[in-house]
Amino acid sequence: MLKILDRIWRAFGNGLFLTLIGVGGSLLALTVFPLIALTIRDPERRSCRIQGVIHHSFRLYCRAIHWMRIADVVMEGRERLKDLGGVLIVANHPSLLDVVMIMSMVPKVQCVVKAGLWRNPFFRLTVEGAGYIRNDLAPEALMAACVGSLRAGKNLIVFPEGTRTVAGRPLKFQRGFANIATLAEADVQLIHISCAPPILHKGNPWWRVPPTRTRFHLRVGERLDIRPFMSYRFRSVAARKLVERLEHLYSDELAHGRSGVTIEAADHLGPEAGRSVA
Repeated sequence: MLKILDRIWRAFGNGLFLTLIGVGGSLLALTVFPLIALTIRDPERRSCRIQGVIHHSFRLYCRAIHWMRIADVVMEGRERLKDLGGVLIVANHPSLLDVVMIMSMVPKVQCVVKAGLWRNPFFRLTVEGAGYIRNDLAPEALMAACVGSLRAGKNLIVFPEGTRTVAGRPLKFQRGFANIATLAEADVQLIHISCAPPILHKGNPWWRVPPTRTRFHLRVGERLDIRPFMSYRFRSVAARKLVERLEHLYSDELAHGRSGVTIEAADHLGPEAGRSVA
């Protein structure tokens, strides 16, 4: 009976926390963000302040998920992300909550978001004020916006798969992130995410939860120096080599059960020093 009640609670929690993203974002857009816009005229300072509010809100969000036992959330090496500047943050993408968890780890970061949010009166001030990049720009304009952001010293989150990871399929990275990194000559910070047993993954409805509580584990990996890749004569070759390097690194993680959405991954996550919850 307790197991059944726990499973019902976790399904309810999934729906509650997905709803909170929309409701909480709307409340911030109606209260806090207008005050920031009125009191801070400088666009750069304003975007940094809004990004800071989003960061702290998502930290609280992840802690609540953990405290309410909807899922376990473990973050390893988060302190290495504090002073990032002009870095492309790359991660695998096993669940809907990946971007929320990454933004809870990085104080100031940008991302590419759906254009529909600019048409939503509740979210327009949020995404525009935070300096996020809309995804309906022409390909050249989207690339220029991403590269310009990195060259200006801002961090940018990218999921190189282009969609959520599909369990059991080999990783296939799009080349867009590598083109951005090589054009901007930006270092690449890797984050490895495991989600076991899988939840909120591709093709799975929010209310369908596994028999046991999910464990999200985010591990800050190595930071790739872009300079060795820039030594190739052609940028297209540099981008291809960068894609190959990351596919190899993430595939190796999956092979050892440390990243992705495989159920077996949970068995490999023993206690480690340097971990923290949200």
